[in-house]
Amino acid sequence: MHRRYGLLILLSAIVVAATVYAGWGSFQPSPQLPVTVRWVDAHHALIEPIPGMTPASLHAGDRLDLTAQSRATRIALVGSEVINLPASARYPLVVERGAAHVRVTVNAINGSSGGLPHWDDWLILYAVVLYASIALLALWRGHDRAALGMAFWAIAEVPLAYVFALIPASDNRIALLTLLVFLCFSLAATVGFYVMAESIASSAIRPGSRAWWRILFALVLGAATIVALGGPLAVVNPGWAGLMQPWLTWFMPASYLVPVALLAGSFRQADAKQRQRLRWMLVGSVVVMGGAAFYNVPLPLNYGVRLLLSNGLATLAAIALLYAVLRHRLIDITVVINRALVYALTTSLVLGLIALLESLIERTTLNRSAGLLLELAVPLGLGVALSSVHRRVEALVDRFIFRRQYRAETALRRFGEVCGFIREPERLFALGVEQIARHTDAPQVALYERSPEGEGYVCRHQAGEPALPLTIPSDDLAFVGLRARNAELPLHDTPSALGTEGYAFPLMLRGDLLGALVVGERPGEHYAADERALLFHVAHEIGTALFALRTQELEARARESDAQAQASEAILNEVRALARASEERARASETLLLQLLPAAGSTVPVRS
Repeated sequence: MHRRYGLLILLSAIVVAATVYAGWGSFQPSPQLPVTVRWVDAHHALIEPIPGMTPASLHAGDRLDLTAQSRATRIALVGSEVINLPASARYPLVVERGAAHVRVTVNAINGSSGGLPHWDDWLILYAVVLYASIALLALWRGHDRAALGMAFWAIAEVPLAYVFALIPASDNRIALLTLLVFLCFSLAATVGFYVMAESIASSAIRPGSRAWWRILFALVLGAATIVALGGPLAVVNPGWAGLMQPWLTWFMPASYLVPVALLAGSFRQADAKQRQRLRWMLVGSVVVMGGAAFYNVPLPLNYGVRLLLSNGLATLAAIALLYAVLRHRLIDITVVINRALVYALTTSLVLGLIALLESLIERTTLNRSAGLLLELAVPLGLGVALSSVHRRVEALVDRFIFRRQYRAETALRRFGEVCGFIREPERLFALGVEQIARHTDAPQVALYERSPEGEGYVCRHQAGEPALPLTIPSDDLAFVGLRARNAELPLHDTPSALGTEGYAFPLMLRGDLLGALVVGERPGEHYAADERALLFHVAHEIGTALFALRTQELEARARESDAQAQASEAILNEVRALARASEERARASETLLLQLLPAAGSTVPVRS
């Protein structure tokens, strides 16, 4: 096995295992402190109760002197919102109330979202599954640095980070270690995000400014690393919270600001088509930054609401980025969403719904005394009733999931229907290339026609870069394959002057190859079988129209030749008539001369 595939299998196994564990762990008890704290200065924090969890012995605004707390308590204070504390652990809190110091012991209790546990658990599950899907898609089907950066970001941001956040800690040292590993993965994720953003925006970055962007990102990430890792360690050991102040916590979401600025700059310089692709990337990036802000920054919101917003934004960001990857090919991936498979899934869902409703009806309304006719009528009635639902579901699938593909197919089929009414061959070639390039997003489209001498094929019209050859020999293997078999020809396994990317479709009629339609491969995407079938159909229609136009030209030339021959024959007949008339006049003159000579001879005097 190739080393690359072994590494991919290992990484995929890690992602799947982490996803399963994180999905399972998100619904398990999560021991944490029944309070949160707000850091007010380098050595003090204030108690902020969590509704329904904080004991009555603690009040809002109770002041904690960090130097007076035990090391285990300080670990719990900095990590309680992120990681699982040791189950049933007890933590003594030294609370300052005026001049008095009150010792209150609290237990680690289960519950992590401040009154919204059910919603939050499901959001965590959705986020983990979506990020794992992005990671696996980029790992297996990605082919550029942007895909590699996205895979690294998606793996480190949610599946692996959440695994360490959900690991049950057996003691406080394990709790501190899992907190630090979680923070390391969160910081590393921003590196992958920057790599992805820089690769996507590379065309808009000036060569000299790339180093400055990297230096800026390194500075912001370095500051975020010092705050994220140094802050908890400083609290745990000397009891110093100088790096835990609210304004410093903005460095973590600010590390996403540099790649977002990169994307915004490239968006301003991109064309309309590229902007459509970058728009969803920008939306997803801003949502990612918003989720990081709600998670890391102590905003003046209820703890449960803040956690809910953070996980909700992470889920929305994953949806936006996954949509951008699949719909707009944001990164170079090779993936095809098979319409037949989607339709089969919808059919299966409808059939499953019929079976479920039938089972429910049988259990609730039909008894043993029900007749056979009624038992047969129930599933039949359900099938008739849900058939319209099935049609509507397929229409919605076409409208929303395959809307662009459906419109492109409709436009190409319509062009195939009307191209036979185009009157000029050059216009047929130009319109054919323009329509196919527009509705397939192919980087190269060209139409070839057999030369009049029959010694090769001439490119009549093409679009895209790099340019294809203007002439191709008759025995080029691609055209030999098209003549031998009236079917699409993949160029990647056929040595040809047409290159190795894309497909060639024959313009064949009555077994005679008139030319070929050449369509280049889309970057990172293969043409689906129904797309290739449609292109074959369009090529056949163009070939039929071309045959009709060339036949009309030959007929016009034949009629013109006949007319010229008739005109020449008329002129020749006129010349012949003139010649005959001249000959007749010559004969008449000669006859007249012969008649006049005897008379002239009798009147001439003779000398002796």
